[in-house]
Amino acid sequence: MRALACFCVILLLFAFQDPQPIRADQSIPSIHHTLALSFDLDQGTATGTSRIRIPAHMPLHLDCGSLLVTGTVLEPDGRAPLTIRPDTDNAIRLAPAPYGQTLFLSWRLETKPDNSDGNRISRDGIVLTGFWHPLTDRDLRFSLEARLPRGWTGVTEGDQLLVRATKSASLLRSSPTQPLRSLHLAAGRYRVRSKTVEGVTLLTYFFPEDAALAPGYIEDAAAYIRRYQQLLGPFPYQRYAIVENRLPTGYGMPGFTLLGQAVVRLPFIRKTSLAHEILHSWFGNSVGVADHSGNWCEGLTTYLADQWLAEEKGQGAAYRKNQILRYLAYAHGEGVPTLNDFRGAGDTTPLAGLNRAVGYDKGSLFFHMLREEVGDETFLAGLRDLIRDKRHARASWQDIREIFNRRSGRDLAPFFEQWLQRTDIPRLLVEDLDVTQENGQSRIRFSLIQDNPRPFRLKVKIRLETLSGVTEQIVSSTEKEQTFSLTTNTVPTGLVLDPDADILRQLTPREIPPSLVRFLGAAQQFVVLPADDSAQRYRPLAEMLQRRGATILRADEVKNSRLSQGSWLLAGDSALRRSLLAGREIEEPGFHLQVVNNPLAGSQVMVLVDADSLEETRAVLPRLLHYGKYARLDFRQGRIQHREIAPSEQGMRLSLLEAPQGIPVKEVRDFSAIMDAIASSRVVYVGETHTRYGDHLLQLQVVQALVDRLDEGEELALGMEMFPRSSQPVLDAYSRGEIEEEKTFVKKSGYFSSWGFDYRLYRGLLGFAARHHLPIIGLNLDKKIVSQVFRSGSLDDLTPEQLRTMALDRDLAAPGYRQRLRRIFGQHDSSPHGPGFGGFLQAQAIWDETMAETIVRYLRDHPESRMVIIAGTGHVYKDSAIPLRVARRLPGISQSVLVSVNGRDTGNEIGRRVDYLLFAPDVELPPAARIGVSLKEEDRGDGKEKQVRIVAISPHGHGREDGLEKDDIILAIDGEPVRSVADLKIGLLDRRAGDTVTLTVLREHTLLA
Repeated sequence: MRALACFCVILLLFAFQDPQPIRADQSIPSIHHTLALSFDLDQGTATGTSRIRIPAHMPLHLDCGSLLVTGTVLEPDGRAPLTIRPDTDNAIRLAPAPYGQTLFLSWRLETKPDNSDGNRISRDGIVLTGFWHPLTDRDLRFSLEARLPRGWTGVTEGDQLLVRATKSASLLRSSPTQPLRSLHLAAGRYRVRSKTVEGVTLLTYFFPEDAALAPGYIEDAAAYIRRYQQLLGPFPYQRYAIVENRLPTGYGMPGFTLLGQAVVRLPFIRKTSLAHEILHSWFGNSVGVADHSGNWCEGLTTYLADQWLAEEKGQGAAYRKNQILRYLAYAHGEGVPTLNDFRGAGDTTPLAGLNRAVGYDKGSLFFHMLREEVGDETFLAGLRDLIRDKRHARASWQDIREIFNRRSGRDLAPFFEQWLQRTDIPRLLVEDLDVTQENGQSRIRFSLIQDNPRPFRLKVKIRLETLSGVTEQIVSSTEKEQTFSLTTNTVPTGLVLDPDADILRQLTPREIPPSLVRFLGAAQQFVVLPADDSAQRYRPLAEMLQRRGATILRADEVKNSRLSQGSWLLAGDSALRRSLLAGREIEEPGFHLQVVNNPLAGSQVMVLVDADSLEETRAVLPRLLHYGKYARLDFRQGRIQHREIAPSEQGMRLSLLEAPQGIPVKEVRDFSAIMDAIASSRVVYVGETHTRYGDHLLQLQVVQALVDRLDEGEELALGMEMFPRSSQPVLDAYSRGEIEEEKTFVKKSGYFSSWGFDYRLYRGLLGFAARHHLPIIGLNLDKKIVSQVFRSGSLDDLTPEQLRTMALDRDLAAPGYRQRLRRIFGQHDSSPHGPGFGGFLQAQAIWDETMAETIVRYLRDHPESRMVIIAGTGHVYKDSAIPLRVARRLPGISQSVLVSVNGRDTGNEIGRRVDYLLFAPDVELPPAARIGVSLKEEDRGDGKEKQVRIVAISPHGHGREDGLEKDDIILAIDGEPVRSVADLKIGLLDRRAGDTVTLTVLREHTLLA
C-alpha cells in the first residue's frame, strides 16, 4: 500500500491529457502512453508518472531500465486494480487479455554527472535523449505534460505543442499524432524565433548567447524545406524547430532537430548538417526503419542532402570520392559489417567510425548507384512512393526493393544483394591495354578485370581523352574479365575509369591522398609524444585518440624498424620526427596539423602536430574530427585559419599516347650564356651518369667556366658524392698540394673502396682541382652504413658512432621522392626475399640528407665560397633530392641544376627537376686495363695486413695463358706491393689493353714472378 500511496500523491500534481484521436490511416489499435514529468534541477533528477492504456488482446513488455520504479498499479477494465512489481531485470511483462487494461507507474530518473547517458537536468537546461521513461518494444501513441521552471520553454515531438505559464511554473503539453517508440525533450531559457514557410511553422530555440545565429538558421531551413517539398512532396509536420543543446548532439526527431551548442556555432553546419536533419523529417521520422531491417535512412538522407547539395555546386564527384576514402579508411580487415547489418552509428563507441562509414557513406553511395541504375525519373518516383506508402510507419530494405522493382519494371534483387549483403567492394584492374591505328582511326583495346571472388554487376563510366577533346560512355561489367574496344578519330592521350567516383570501389594508390581520416581509421594507430615537458600540451589530444584505440608512446622509446607498421601521429619536436620528416615544423602560434603518407609504409600515414600551448590543443578537440578529409589544418584559439586537401588523381587514370612536348629552339643558349646565367648561384649541381665519360667532361667544363667567373675574394669548392666525409683530411691535403703523387692520393682517399667506378672518369676534374687548389669536399657517408641500412631495413642496428657520421634530420616524404625511388627499386629488385623498399628508401634518404648537410656546413663555414656539386643525376633533382634539402637548411639560397640529355626524363617532369639540359659530348675512354681474374681480399694470417687472392680466372681474358691460376695470391705489380684490390687497380691505372705488367704471386708457398 505504500507504493500505491506514493503513486496517488504524484497523480495529484498533473491532470493527464487524453491522447488525440487516431487518424484513419492509423486505425490499428495501439497502446497509449501518457507521461507526466517534474524536475529537481539541483539534484539532477526527474519524477514521472506513466499511464499506459493497453487494448484487448495485446501483450506488453515494458522496460524500465535504470529508472527507480516507486509504484505500479494495473487496472483491468471492469475488474479490481492489482499491485504488480517489475521483474528482477526491472521490466514489466503482461500477457494478452480479452479486455483492455491500464497500467499506472510512478518512477524516478537520476542523471549521470558526466551526462554519458544522454540525459542532463541542471539549471542551465534540460535535455532527455537517452533512456528516461519506460520503453516498450513497439511504437506507441504518446501524450506528455512536463512541469518546467517558470520562464522556461521546451520542445518535444508533436505538431500540437503548448507551453502555458502559471505563477510557479511553465507547463509543456504535447500529443504527437504519429506513433513513436520513445519521446525526447529539451528545455531551457531559450530565445524563440518563428517564421511560417510553405504552411510550416519554422522555429529556433537558441540560448541567449547564441540568439544572433537564429535568423541565419531560419533562412537556410526555409530554403531546404522549399527544396525538398518540390522534390518529395509536402513536409510531414506542421512545425519544425531547430533546438540548441548543451550536450554535443546532432539528432533529428519528428518535428525538431537537436544540435549541440558547439555544433550550432560551427560556420559550415547551416550549409551541411542542417539540410541532413531537415530531410530526416521524411526519412527516419515520418517513414521509420523497420525493426528487422538494416538502417537505410541515414544513407538515403546523406545522399539527398549532403551529396546532392555538393552535386549542385559542381562538387559531387569530389564529395563521393571523399566518401569512398572515408569508407576505405575504416572498412578494412576482419569484422566489416554489411550495409544490411548497419543499425546506427553509436557516436560514443570505438566502432563509430566504421559504422558511420558503412551506414552513411556506403549507404549514400548505394542510393547514388541505384539512381544511376534506374534513372532519375524512376528514382524520384520511387522515393515519393516510399513516403506515401509508409507514412507514419516503418519500412525495410525489402520494402524499398519492392517499390523500386515496381517502379522500374525490373527485378533489382541482384543489385540490392551485392551492395547490401557483401562486405567486399569491387577492385578494378586494367590489363592488355593496346592502342592501334586502323582505317584512319585509333582503336583502344583493354581487358577490365574484377579482382573479386565473384564479379559485381557494374556500370562503369569510361572517359576517353584525345587531342580534340573528351568523350564518355558507360560499359557494363558483369564478368571477372571482359574485353572492351573504343575508337576515336584523333590520337588518344588518356583513359579514365570511373572519373566521377560513381562506384564504391577500391581506389588506386594515386587516387588516395594523405588525410586525417586515414589515421583515424587505421587498424594500428600510434601517438608519439615528446620525451620532454612539452608533451603535456598534447596530452588531451593523445587521450582522446587513445579512447578511439590509439597507443601512446614516447619518442625516445620508438625504434626505427617499428615505423613501417601502422599510422603514426608525431606530436611536437623530437629526434625521431626530424629523422623522418625534418623541416615540417611550424613555429607560428596556434595548433597546426599536417598529414603525409608514411614514407616507410605507403598505405599508412604520418600526422605531424604542433601546438604552442595546452590551451590551443584543448580548443581544437571538439572540432578536429570534423576535418577528416584534410591534409593540412591550422587553428588559432580553436578557430580554423587554413585547411588544405592534398592533391590526388580523380578516377582510375591510364596514359595512352601522350602528346610530345618540346622546347622552343629560340630558347636554346650557348654554353657561355648558360655559365653567365648560373655564375651567381651559390650552389651549382652537375648531374652525371656515373659511367658516361661525356658527363664528366661536361662537369670539368662547368668547373673551369665558373672558376673564370669568380669575383675577387670568392672561392669555388668542389663537392663530390664519390668521397665520404671520412676522406676529408686526404682531400684537403691533395687540394693544398701536400699530396703530389696521384696514386698516393687514390690509395689514401680510399677511392676504390668507397666508390669503385673507373677512376679515369674523374681524373681530369680532380687534377684540375688539385692544380688550382680548389677545395674538394667529400659529401657522402661511409658506404658500409648505407649498405647496412639497405639490408636491415632500419637504423636500429647502427652504433652511436655510426649515427654521428650521418645527417640526423631527414625528410623521407618530400613530394615525389618515394614514387621516384619506388620506380628505381622496382627496376633493380626482382627477388621477393631481397631487401625491402623501406630499407632502400631510408638508405637513399640518409645519402641525400648527409650530402645536403655537408654542403650547408661548408657554406656556413665559408661564406665567400660557392660550390659545384658532382653527383648522380638522381641526387641533384631540385624537386626531391639534394637541392630541396639544402634549401630546407638554408632558406633562400640560390641554386642551379644542370644535367646532360639522357632521354630518361621528359617534358614537365624534367622541367620540375632541372634548370638546364646540356648536350654532353658522346665520347668514351679507352678500355680499362684488366688481367681477367676475380679477386678477394682476405686476412694475411698475422691479423695485421690483408692479401689479395685470385678466386676465378675469366675464360674471356688472358690470365690463364699468362700463367695465373686460381688461389694464387698476388703480392706485387711491377714491384709495387699489393695488399688490397685497390693497390692492384692503382697499378693498372695508367695501363691500356695490350700492355704488359709484372705480377708477383705466391702459389702453394712458391714465389713466382
